[in-house]
Amino acid sequence: MKQKLIALAIASALSAPAFADNANVTVYGKAILTIEQHDAGGSASSVTRVNTNASRFGVKGSEDLGDGLKGLFQYEVEMDADGSAGNGMGKTRNSGFGLEGEFGKVVLGIWDTPFKVAHNKIELFDNTTEWSATKVIGNSNATKWNNRQKNMIQYWTPKMGGLQAAFMYSPDEAKTATKDASIMSMSATYADDAVYAAAAYESHADVVVGTTDSAFRLVGKYDLADAWVGAMYESIKTNTSATASVTGNNAELVGGIALGASSIALSYAKAGSTAAAGVAANDVNQAAIKYAYKFSKRTEGFLAYASKKTNGATSVTATTFGGGFLHSF
Repeated sequence: MKQKLIALAIASALSAPAFADNANVTVYGKAILTIEQHDAGGSASSVTRVNTNASRFGVKGSEDLGDGLKGLFQYEVEMDADGSAGNGMGKTRNSGFGLEGEFGKVVLGIWDTPFKVAHNKIELFDNTTEWSATKVIGNSNATKWNNRQKNMIQYWTPKMGGLQAAFMYSPDEAKTATKDASIMSMSATYADDAVYAAAAYESHADVVVGTTDSAFRLVGKYDLADAWVGAMYESIKTNTSATASVTGNNAELVGGIALGASSIALSYAKAGSTAAAGVAANDVNQAAIKYAYKFSKRTEGFLAYASKKTNGATSVTATTFGGGFLHSF
């Protein structure tokens, strides 16, 4: 009954009368389905998996409020496209309401942080698959920094040529007299036909009370006709106590070449150890290769392989081979 009600609600929301008073509404989404053979290494068994990854469905639109001002809305959810969750839908993705004008754009809701978005231009696998570089970079001392932040306000400046800045703040809704775990993220980007460059910074206050964890990231990409190269470097400081901290330095080198409708791309990502002494911690490296074929502007098929080595008391190498389809609408 619950699933029938959800289906009915979606059908009603997408009906013509619902959109009759607002022509600026777009229904969009992406299907990313893969089949893969994954071996976690060590004594773990190799398994075959069909994954939905971050297949998604969304509705977005705007309304002209006059004097150059627009109201914006977007609601996006992750879809359970392989039936694993059994309810058709997963977590909330970029969603919120905002205003846009000559001043730029401001949105309230849940959204990818500027720190996370700075890397997207050089990610080969949409941040979600077992082959993604984000399995390695953006992680330090068991903390992930490639986040979609809830309860946030984000502001994007107007584009000035190829330049744009973004600022995000998420307050601690459980703030106390002694702890205020707020989060701030910001970026500056430059993009033209051939060059993309970004610098991003993010801070997490009071993960350890009285301290601030922080991360800094540089990203670059250069297009050379049918080929491109990209790189990323980041440094992440994590406080382990009120007086001690560890720093992880992570990097990625990536590139690809187009051969008509086909393309080949490779990525190498390295996470530096955050161990203060002794056994290596967070010392991970991953190499991935992707072959893709574009059937159209919206539909792509691909094959991929990744080898991820984790160093610690013992070294373990995980491998993933498979492929899938990506369709955007």
